[in-house]
Amino acid sequence: MLGLLAVTAFVGVRATAEGSTTSAGQHSFPFGLVSVVKGADIASIEQAIVRYDLVPQPESPDPVPDRGARADVPLITPLPTPVAPPPPPPAPAPLSVQPEPIVGTGQLMWPVPGGVITQYYSTYHKALDIAAPTGSTVIASAAGVVTWSGWKDNGGGLVIAIDHGNGIVTVYNHLGALWVAAGVSVAAGQGIAAVGCTGVCTGPHVHFEVIVDGVIVNPLRYL
Repeated sequence: MLGLLAVTAFVGVRATAEGSTTSAGQHSFPFGLVSVVKGADIASIEQAIVRYDLVPQPESPDPVPDRGARADVPLITPLPTPVAPPPPPPAPAPLSVQPEPIVGTGQLMWPVPGGVITQYYSTYHKALDIAAPTGSTVIASAAGVVTWSGWKDNGGGLVIAIDHGNGIVTVYNHLGALWVAAGVSVAAGQGIAAVGCTGVCTGPHVHFEVIVDGVIVNPLRYL
């Protein structure tokens, strides 16, 4: 070979249009492998054409999808119909505990004849509110000595207080008129004042308090 060879290799694959059928019924795909070696002498070009047959493996043929086949749909087991839980048993009826009625001792008389209770004794209202028309008579619940007869700035307005002895005191608030003075002895049932609405008041009534040994108690226990 003449001179220094400068070799450039081009490898190409040329697919031929014509095909052949093997004995197994499979297609072969002929390819031509062209190798061209060019040297310093252009005139001496050698071409070698090698022919290969590429045949698919018979053991693993290409799968051919069957477009007409129906897809396998997994069976879905329906869930059981939910059953409502049984209703809870009815709650027992609350025990109704009625407070025992207060039975008064009768030591004191009803202070406003014909008057009716509009508000009872409670922890926030330590008295009986007894309503009656304006000017109605207020009597002493028991015999005793008047210790107060006049105005009170605590919201009671015109007030009378009577000491009955044995630690019992009665107080009459919101009076319209005072008929007795402090220091006077009064008899049980004696008129001492008139119903009114003085002080902090929303209507004619008597705010009646009973104090035993310095403690305000429920007047109904003594009426």
